Order: sequence, then structure tokens, then C-alpha cells
Amino acid sequence: MKQTSTRIPTSTRFLLTAASSLGIVLLITGCTSGSGTTPPPVSAGTTAQATESVSGTPDPSPSVSHELAFIEGPELDKALDGWAKTQPGSIFTADASLRAKIPAAEKWLTDIDVKPTECGLYGIGSLKDQLDASVMSAVTLAEKTGADITVASYPDLNALVADVAAQQHLDKSCAKYTVSGKQQKFSVTLSPLKVATSAPYSAGTQMVTNNEGTESKQASVRAIDGHMMITATRAFTTDPAAATKLATADVETILTLLREREAQAGAGR
Repeated sequence: MKQTSTRIPTSTRFLLTAASSLGIVLLITGCTSGSGTTPPPVSAGTTAQATESVSGTPDPSPSVSHELAFIEGPELDKALDGWAKTQPGSIFTADASLRAKIPAAEKWLTDIDVKPTECGLYGIGSLKDQLDASVMSAVTLAEKTGADITVASYPDLNALVADVAAQQHLDKSCAKYTVSGKQQKFSVTLSPLKVATSAPYSAGTQMVTNNEGTESKQASVRAIDGHMMITATRAFTTDPAAATKLATADVETILTLLREREAQAGAGR
């Protein structure tokens, strides 16, 4: 597969990773939320009801209990940028920079066709509207790692829980889908990966993209702790277990960073 045939612009990848209401986010993280089919409602002060995952077994649901606190955009940028500077070859992208790319990302989305349609962009409002529920920062690690990390901070715990409930609802119907557009057409197959992180909620997905018989593969790990959602992806060729282990380590690194930050903030009060 030519890399350009299915490559999504970096800023668009990050936006879609953070945008939990776009089915096309499956392309980036293997984890979606939002649908033309209404998921089970989530009431304030409750947890999302688990639904069947791609594997047909119940997924766990995150709790609305307080753990990691909400982090304002400037502080989240500062924390993730500081960490990115310790990683040779990494590129940090701030919340404001990501949002400046929304028009280009929306154009990319409207220029493609996704089947089944519920796995793509349709009738759910603009990308900007979907991203208003959180602030976010992102890091691309050194190119050879094939790694992206996106951190989204939600002021409203119930909004985060509802997003995950909707993601679980879509995973089943979007385990296989196709994407076509200008000079590109490919199919995507998703399957669950067993993952375990120190966060209360974790989920893993393997994504295989096929373009005329040529495959590219990616492992994705998503973790939720309190108000924070961390998504890490790693490309791989033959060993999903190794890629999953690396993505999990990326998630744990960010969880540790955020927990240490919160502990220091609490000690300073």
C-alpha cells in the first residue's frame, strides 16, 4: 500500500481521536462513539450501561466517580508539551492548534464515503460541535515508532461516560467497513485486543486496513481515569502483542504524568 493512499493528515488524526462522536474515528483509534442510532441514555450521576463489544462480550463501563480531575486547556498543553520535550523526535500539538485545523479536517471527512454509513460522518453536527465537550493535546512520537498519543480532558464526567457508552454501541456494527474518496479506497476490519492499564476503564482494538490486498495494521489502547481520556496508537506489521504492549506503556506514562501533576497541585494548596 502506498502510504499516501490511506494517510490521514496528522492534525485530522488527532481531532478524530478526540472527537468521540464521529464514527470515522475508528480509522484512527478503533474506538468510536456517536451514531445515527441512539445508544442507551445516560442519566446524570449514573454510569453508562455496558453493551456488547466487537467480540460479543460485555465491555466494562467507566464510573463517574472522581479520580483524575479536569485539567484546563493551557495546563494540559503545558504538561504534555513538557513531557514531549523529553522524547527525542516527538512533535507536540496544542488544543488551539488542533482546533485551527477543524475546517480542513471537516473537508477531509466530507470528501470520503463510508459504508455502512453509521460508521462515518453524517447528521451529527460539525466536528467543532463534537469537540466542544473537551479540551485536548496530542503528541506524535518519533516517526519510526508509528505512535500517536491524544489526551482529552472533560469538564463533565457524564459527557465522557455517555461518549464511551455510545462507542460501545457502535463497535459492534462497525467491526467492518469501507472508505472511499478521491484516489483512495480501502476496507477496515476491527477486532478487540485484551488490554489492562491502571485506569478504571481500558479498551483495546486492532485495526487492519486493506488496500487492494496490501495491509497496514495498528493497535490502539484507550484508558479513562476520572475526567481524562488517553488514547495511544502504535503501528505494527507482524506482532500485535508487542504493539499493544507499547501502546499500553504510552498510556501508563501519561497516566503517571497526570497523577503526579495532580498530587503536586494538591500538595501546593
